[in-house]
Amino acid sequence: MALQGKLGIWQWLLTNARKYPFLIGGGLFLILCTISLIVGKFIGNNEEWFSEFSGVIENTTNILGWLSMMIAFALALLAWAQRKESAISFYGAGSKVDKIKDSFEASLILASRHAQTDWHLRHIQPKRMELVWTPLVAESKQELIERFEDIECRSSQENSLSNEEAYDIIAIKKHCIALLTDICNKYDKKTVCVDLTAGTALMTVAAFQAAEEMGVTSIYLLGKTSSKQGFIIDNDKVHEASEATIVIVSDHRKH
Repeated sequence: MALQGKLGIWQWLLTNARKYPFLIGGGLFLILCTISLIVGKFIGNNEEWFSEFSGVIENTTNILGWLSMMIAFALALLAWAQRKESAISFYGAGSKVDKIKDSFEASLILASRHAQTDWHLRHIQPKRMELVWTPLVAESKQELIERFEDIECRSSQENSLSNEEAYDIIAIKKHCIALLTDICNKYDKKTVCVDLTAGTALMTVAAFQAAEEMGVTSIYLLGKTSSKQGFIIDNDKVHEASEATIVIVSDHRKH
């Protein structure tokens, strides 16, 4: 209960500091001024003791100042490195994969009732696939597994997402990470991809986050057939490799 009370006070302070910055800032200023006056009075009553103690304080301050400067430089370099790493990760965004067949050895795919998954398996031809699916696409998923029986797949009725979880970003991300972890135990991460073409918007975001955390390349299939929905992969042309282009969203194949 005491911990909850402390957390409640801290949350109250943070919330009100955001809502009333001048009021909270002014209050903190007055508190600090009061504390400094009390400390000043204490020092005035103990001048001899403080004279000895001030030498220690001065040396300590110099050391802490030097340490603070070194830490600040280190943190700045880390922040710069993180920004550069992000730039490298997204450097290949928008580029195309020219060699389609065997471009990836294993794939995590957001399953669909449309032709995207069919095209992926038919033309990329990975050795291992795992499908992120819900009961809404269960029939299509099963047809794909049976049609591409030569491709290893461990997807089953037990590892689907529920229809409700298709709109739960945390559940989707956790599910994708579990599947990717299993895939990456056998295949090099540089040869694994996550296909973000299908699924709900939240499934796409969650799968992308999972791919980035795992250091796996994410792709998008851009169809060549124009429609009201944009450029799609035509079901009647799914057997043609030229019917789609593999677009890189985030490239982890080289690092």
